[in-house]
Amino acid sequence: MLLLALMCAPLRVDASVSGDGYDSDLAQAVRAATERYRLVVWAQHDGYVQTTDYIASFGTMYTNHDRFDPKDLGAPTVLVYDVAGRLAACGYQFQQGATVLPALSVPGVTGWYDIPRHVHYNIIVAGMTYYAQQPWSTEQQPTAALLVKMGFMPSDGKLLFAFVHPPARAIIVWAWAPNPTGLFAADNPSLP
Repeated sequence: MLLLALMCAPLRVDASVSGDGYDSDLAQAVRAATERYRLVVWAQHDGYVQTTDYIASFGTMYTNHDRFDPKDLGAPTVLVYDVAGRLAACGYQFQQGATVLPALSVPGVTGWYDIPRHVHYNIIVAGMTYYAQQPWSTEQQPTAALLVKMGFMPSDGKLLFAFVHPPARAIIVWAWAPNPTGLFAADNPSLP
C-alpha cells in the first residue's frame, strides 16, 4: 500500500536539495525502479545492447530498442555505465506523438533533447569490435551489404547488429552517479 501511495504521489525534482538533484524524489524513484540494472551484466541479460564505446565524462551506453516510449521509470530506453560497469544514468526516449511518463512531465524536469533518425550498428573488423552510428535517411533496413555500399563499414567487416533508431525526444537522468552539473545534464564531469 505504501508503494502504491509513493507511485501516485507527485515527484519532487527540487535540485536545491543537494544542488545536483541526486536526493530528489525523482532520482530516488529512478534508482528504486532500475536497481535490477546496477551492473551491466544484468542489463545485457534483459536485452540491452552496447551502442557506444566509453565516452569521457559520460560513460558507455546500452540501449534496449524495444523500450522506446517507456510506460514506467523501470523500463528506460538507455542505460549509461561507468568504466567499472556500474549504472550511472538512465535515458528515456519517446517517439513523436508518444505520451511522456508523468514523472518526467512535471515542472523542473529539464534537459530534453531531440534525436534524429539514425542507424546504430556494431561491427567486427580485424578482431576489433566497433560501435557506430550514422544518419539514416533511407527506408531500407541496414544490412552488411548496404552498410558497405554506403561506406559505413569496410567489406571485410562482420556486422553483429544494426538497428534504425527513430526520431525521438529524450532525457538523461543521472540518478545513480551524482552530477555536479545537474540531474539532467548532457554529461557528468565526475566520470573520467
